[in-house]
Amino acid sequence: MNSGFLKLNSGDFIRGIIVTVICTFITGVYQLIASGFAINWITLKPVVIAAIGAGISYLTKNLLTNSRGDFMTYEPVARSQ
Repeated sequence: MNSGFLKLNSGDFIRGIIVTVICTFITGVYQLIASGFAINWITLKPVVIAAIGAGISYLTKNLLTNSRGDFMTYEPVARSQ
């Protein structure tokens, strides 16, 4: 079930966490390789920033999408016959 326009449900948060974990893993592997496998704050800071950005971006996209998947569109009005 999709959440409505300007609403989030628990599924949105779970999928947001999954996106954050994937982004963290990919960015972390890249940073480790680029730094010669040195683990310090200079290496981890871009990983943290990318993970937070990915999570916020995903939740913002879901917040601004209606239940039909239309971006920046209000919920369709049900027509009664």
